Parts: sequence; structure tokens; C-alpha cells
Amino acid sequence: MIPHRPRGKMKPRSAVASGLLTLAMLGGCSSPNHQQRPEQPAPPAPKTASAPLTAPAPAPAPSHPLTENRLVNSGLIIESFAAKFGAPELKQIPSEVIDTGVFRYVPYLSYEASQLELNIYGDPQHPAGVEIGVYAGKDSTKEEIRKLIAGLLQKAEDRELVHGLALEKDELQRAGLTFVVTPATAEDAFGGWWISIYDANAIEKARASDAELKVLAQKPPKSESTPTAPAGKKKGKKHARKPGEAPRVYIKDYSREGDTYVPADSDEHW
Repeated sequence: MIPHRPRGKMKPRSAVASGLLTLAMLGGCSSPNHQQRPEQPAPPAPKTASAPLTAPAPAPAPSHPLTENRLVNSGLIIESFAAKFGAPELKQIPSEVIDTGVFRYVPYLSYEASQLELNIYGDPQHPAGVEIGVYAGKDSTKEEIRKLIAGLLQKAEDRELVHGLALEKDELQRAGLTFVVTPATAEDAFGGWWISIYDANAIEKARASDAELKVLAQKPPKSESTPTAPAGKKKGKKHARKPGEAPRVYIKDYSREGDTYVPADSDEHW
């Protein structure tokens, strides 16, 4: 490393002598009798069109719901649910079109294990909401569901909020997400007890249009159109139709391209 040298003071020189030396080196003459050529005016600088001033483009709004960096991904949610409540029994079940409440007309994927159900709403790759529920569950089971939901969250503040939810009925909000405990007696509970986490703005944008419903919704399998479960027992899925209406279920696999739902390129059917 080269050591730093402190700059010394320059020796003063005569400004006149310095100027004469510069002229001599450049071939000039310092004689006062020498006639110098008149200086030619510098050519005018070419005119250039100035670019119009424009305001910077606004930053694009985030296209993914707030659940994106707060919950683990859909695959890990399903795996965690299966590991906690019975992997051998886990199966995807038809998800009936919901026409009331927060999740009305939002497509979703549904899975069940024993008496429990997991629903993932909106784009499966970027879900706008997740809920886990139980039909005729005990308080101990509800506590296990709360622990599982908390474990799916990536921020300590969100986990702490979930642990503070009242198991009977509750609704809290934090940083754009809504955390809800829905009792079985609620209109949109359909006989189950639920803990739900969702981005309300993203849920609103995730609702399927009438045209999309014609593509995504279909008649359920025969076994689903005529439930055989005894009264008071789990019906096997979240029922959402009004009395007398023909049931509809979402297709088994779909995706979202931009703002439009499309059937997935799959041969799987109910």
C-alpha cells in the first residue's frame, strides 16, 4: 500500500512569467509589436429539442394478496393439515358453490380428513383466504385447529393474534388480514365451526363472474347430490345452496391467468 503523502505548499511564481512561458511553449510571441489575428467567433451550438418533462410512472399495485407473505404456500398448508389430522384419510372433495357470506362465488379447493375440512379460496397458487373447520367438534379439537392455523403463519405477530382469538366467536384484523372464528350457528357456517384467515380486498377481487361460473361450476357427482349422512353428522362438504336450488360444485382443478379463472389442463373429473 502506497503511503499517503501530505501535499506541500507550492512555491509562488510570477503570474506574468508563467503566462509568457505558456505562450512560448505553444509557439506564440509575447512581443507587444506582434499583430495578433482577431479571434473568430465560436460557431453556435446546434439546437436540440429538449425532452418533455413527465412525471415518473406510479409503482404498480401488488397483484398478489396480502396472505402471500404471511401464510405458507398452498402445498405446505395441505401437507400440514394432512400430517396433523390424518394423512391416510385426506382426500379432495367437491367444493360446493357458496352464494352467501364473505366467500360467496369465490372458487376454492376443499380437502377433508375425518371430521375436519380445509378450504383454500381463490387462485390456488396465490390464495386470498384459508379456513379450517370441524363438524360437531369438541373444544379440544378446536384448540388443535387453532394451533395448526397459527403454525401456518410466518409472522410472530400474526401467530400471537390467532392464539388470542376466542374459540366461541371472534373477529380481529391486523395489517390488512382478517382473522375470524365462525360458530356453527352462523348463517354462512353451514353446520361447521371455522377459523378463517383472508385478505378482504383480495377476496372481493377473487369472486368469479357469471361467465366464469358457467365454466367452473358443474353438477356434483351423484353421491354428492343425495347425501346419506344421518342428521346432525358431517355432510362431507361445505353446503351453500338455498333450499330447493340445484347444487353446483367447482371443477376439480382450475387456475387463474391474470384476472380470469380457467380450467386446468387436466383430465381429472369428479
